[in-house]
Amino acid sequence: MSPRWRVRRRLIHSAVVAGFAMIVTGGVGLFQDKFTGELVYGGVTLVSAVVTGYIGMASLDDKWQKGSPDG
Repeated sequence: MSPRWRVRRRLIHSAVVAGFAMIVTGGVGLFQDKFTGELVYGGVTLVSAVVTGYIGMASLDDKWQKGSPDG
C-alpha cells in the first residue's frame, strides 16, 4: 500500500468516526429534550458523503492504474 493511501484512509476513518460521534451525540441529546436533530442529520450526511466519495475515487483509481476491464 502506498503512503498516500495510508494518509487517505486515515482521513476517511477520522471523518467517519466524527460522523458517528455526531450521530451518537445528537441521539443522546434528543432523549434529554435538547434539539440536536441537526447533529444527527449532519453526521449521516458526513458519513454518506465520505463513503460515497471514497468508493467513487477508489474505483476511478483502479481504472486509471489497471486500465479498462474491457481490454
